[in-house]
Amino acid sequence: MIRLFVGLELPEDIQDHISSLQSGLPDARWVAKEKLHLNLCFIGNVREDVGEHIHDKLCQMRFHSFNLGFKELGYFENSGIPHHLWLGVDYYQALDELSAKITNIAMECGAPKDRFKFHAHVNLASLHGTNIVDVMRFISANNLFKTRQFQVYYFTLFSSHAREDGSGKNYRIEARYPLTLI
Repeated sequence: MIRLFVGLELPEDIQDHISSLQSGLPDARWVAKEKLHLNLCFIGNVREDVGEHIHDKLCQMRFHSFNLGFKELGYFENSGIPHHLWLGVDYYQALDELSAKITNIAMECGAPKDRFKFHAHVNLASLHGTNIVDVMRFISANNLFKTRQFQVYYFTLFSSHAREDGSGKNYRIEARYPLTLI
């Protein structure tokens, strides 16, 4: 079995800019700069042959290159308790279409359907006991944050592996798929 997901890698200067936000929120576990990415499709645990079939189909898929930038902080919550802080995007349509194409390919190849509806964002932090007032204060203080636009030339198939010390997961790039230039 292999645990897979498809996402967008971010340019280093965008990672640097986004990581400049990562302080000043109590009980937040910030995502490491090098792990900042935009998840397009969580595939999950699949057999190796299913993973290879998904890879083959993604190699054949065609999609146009597009520009992307980030803005708008928000959070996910359960029963009023915030659990993740995120950074949104300034252009949803291309991401929605790309995510849908990738998700359909994964499901056609035998991967289970992702239980979460796609919402284009970059996870900034997981929140463990962070007070909602602190979250709202953080968002208000950073509500003008915006990155530059950059062109997305490819998307990436990642595998996720538990660290030996049990302290989280390591991501490995399995393949990159070029987008058609416009």
